[in-house]
Amino acid sequence: MSVQQPVLTPPHGGETVISSGGSSVEMKVESSQSGGDYGAVLWTVRAGEEPPLHTHSREDELVYVVQGQLIARVGDARVDVGPGAYAALPRGVPHTIEVVGDQATLLVSFVPGGFERFLVPLDGKRPDPAAFGLTLP
Repeated sequence: MSVQQPVLTPPHGGETVISSGGSSVEMKVESSQSGGDYGAVLWTVRAGEEPPLHTHSREDELVYVVQGQLIARVGDARVDVGPGAYAALPRGVPHTIEVVGDQATLLVSFVPGGFERFLVPLDGKRPDPAAFGLTLP
């Protein structure tokens, strides 16, 4: 992965989707800005709105915990994590998070890019997980 052109997204400057429960996903880098190499979002997830256990078939997921406390499930492992924690999750490994407290904020990158549009859809409609190579048990 090589950055070809600068991408500068100011705070609250990216396209944002807010759920009915108050979670939000802000686009930081869309894959079209990186030649498809990667995409990144800032995700503030409220307790009760965590994703189900899932597996990516097309991309690796890189996660940095900005704020909050989580229980991360990666494969069979359960790990308590907080601000400053980082995870590199290869495709094919089932994973999810559980928010401890009210909410947590994560900086999430996908390599290669594209999956960010599952979280911030172009048309505002809920996308089909299978169309994005996502498996839910």
